[in-house]
Amino acid sequence: MGLSLLPGLLDGQNLQTGRGTNVISRRPTYHIRRLSSHPTLPYYISGSQDGSVSMWEWGHSQRIYMHRPPGQFPKVTQLHFNVQGNKFGVCDDSGQLCLWQVGMNSPSVTKPFLTLQCHNKTVSDFTFMGSCSLLATAGLSTENKNVSLWDTLMPKKKACIHGFSCHDGGCPSIAYCPNQQSLITGNKKGEVAIFDIRQRKLRHSFTAHDSGIKCIAVDPNEDFFLTGSAEGNIKVWGLSVHNLRYSLPGQHARNTFFRQTGSGVIQITVMSNSHIYSCGVDGTMKWIQMPGTL
Repeated sequence: MGLSLLPGLLDGQNLQTGRGTNVISRRPTYHIRRLSSHPTLPYYISGSQDGSVSMWEWGHSQRIYMHRPPGQFPKVTQLHFNVQGNKFGVCDDSGQLCLWQVGMNSPSVTKPFLTLQCHNKTVSDFTFMGSCSLLATAGLSTENKNVSLWDTLMPKKKACIHGFSCHDGGCPSIAYCPNQQSLITGNKKGEVAIFDIRQRKLRHSFTAHDSGIKCIAVDPNEDFFLTGSAEGNIKVWGLSVHNLRYSLPGQHARNTFFRQTGSGVIQITVMSNSHIYSCGVDGTMKWIQMPGTL
């Protein structure tokens, strides 16, 4: 996959340098759907279409652990490490979320210590909520509680501490803002909803895109957040006042001769220096520098 570097924006257009990078490692691993890196250690995990989950180490060609073998579990929809890096979670197409401890040389490292049936259709995304035992899931449930809060220290039957009835047709993306104690979610109609965790109610909602929202990322300083759409567009929104700051159209659009296909933007990450990294169905990863930081 190529890497396009975009060092700036001019009148809404990307300034693409055409410079590439060298491949430092290549692994013959197929059907990977999701990747997540450890916050401090040189490890990362992968989740695949065939349901397999593996942990890898930078600089080593072989996996460290296979937490799930291929062909025995539903396809992985999302995976994340928590901020402390002592555990990670994997959600799948069956609506389950599994949590593992990150402990090298532990005999139980390949087995999850907790499995929750979060949504009875599918879990599309989830987020750890700070250093506590809380997490939030986004998915599809028949009772329309498509965003739910969970306490992993509670018994399984009482672990769901709140469910938000929202996003008809399911919620594909979710992000957590720790300083503001809020959740940002997106749906398949291009709508964004912001929930107040303390009061457990909807704070605000608005239409952000003309197509479904595939991913959301929050600035570490919580000044803004980004949404990526199925059309391949990326938009930057203010977090305190939810105004559109920048629009980056067509960043990851896959086109055929007849029509646009695929699911647009797959993942967005924003760093503390306001550098944005994104990847999509067009097979590229892009680096974008926010205009205000030039």
